[in-house]
Amino acid sequence: MKRKYGIDQVSVRLVKEAPILCEEEISTPEDAIRVLGDTFKDYDREVVGVVHLRSDNVPINMTIISMGTLNQSLVHPREVLKAAFLSNAASILLFHNHPSGSLKPSKDDIALTGRMQQLCMLAGIPVIDHVILGDDQSYFSFREKKILPMEQIQYSVDLNDINLKVAEKEAENYGYEKPHKKSIKESLEENRKKIASGQKTSGVKKKRETTIE
Repeated sequence: MKRKYGIDQVSVRLVKEAPILCEEEISTPEDAIRVLGDTFKDYDREVVGVVHLRSDNVPINMTIISMGTLNQSLVHPREVLKAAFLSNAASILLFHNHPSGSLKPSKDDIALTGRMQQLCMLAGIPVIDHVILGDDQSYFSFREKKILPMEQIQYSVDLNDINLKVAEKEAENYGYEKPHKKSIKESLEENRKKIASGQKTSGVKKKRETTIE
């Protein structure tokens, strides 16, 4: 019996979890941050999440991307983008808490923000803000502090704008030095002159003249 081969077929979909309830409508990113701040203010570990937004900035849903230690959390861009694609988000808002209560962003926070801005922009899902949640409804907004949007790397498609490295000089490319080449030429010229004047040269013997009586 001939063996049959195949490839597994799968489907990927969102799985809804219990919602974070509140007593007011959540229709703006600010509403979402207010509710999330009240939810995560008592966490003793750093939590990183994403709010997915429609094109009119109305929140679609939120998801926890990573839950780390007291002062650090590992975030992989793949997980951020996966949830954003499945939610059909037009843009996203990053957020995380600081269990210490400090709202000052760390170097890692700033690096993560810049990295996610670049990657999400390429994916067509811009990061509109990154918010650090603190105690008592306090927060730090990268956008309000004008850290976002960060400076973008510009790429040119015009060859005239690209500084292409030209090939090195032939003598340098092939290991020959100018003084060495010059000395060979000078030696050959010197030998030519000696031959013309009838002098002995290295490797060239003058034919001896003989007289027959």
